[in-house]
Amino acid sequence: MDLERAKHILTVLSDGIHPITGEILPDNDSSNQLEVVRAINTVLRVLETQAPGSKRSLPENNGKPWTEDDDAELCRLFDSGFSRKELSAHFKRTAGSISARLEKLGRIL
Repeated sequence: MDLERAKHILTVLSDGIHPITGEILPDNDSSNQLEVVRAINTVLRVLETQAPGSKRSLPENNGKPWTEDDDAELCRLFDSGFSRKELSAHFKRTAGSISARLEKLGRIL
């Protein structure tokens, strides 16, 4: 599915209309709940502000395997109080990658 089609579906859904059938959704439908509509509109606003085709640049080591030495250093630095942001910069990986590795190593839940 392309991004424009996805945005169209979300826009129609946030207006309380079934995006496939065109039927008006009942008031008690989960898509008509205020918080859900706000969430959809928030995502649509973010999508509108991003330039087409632009991608966030990924850190140098993104997707590379972790070595035993990396794991040992990660645990040592984490245990000494480094933040995930600092660890991300040090290992040239995303914060999500750092969190996932710390979880796998039993340092966080």
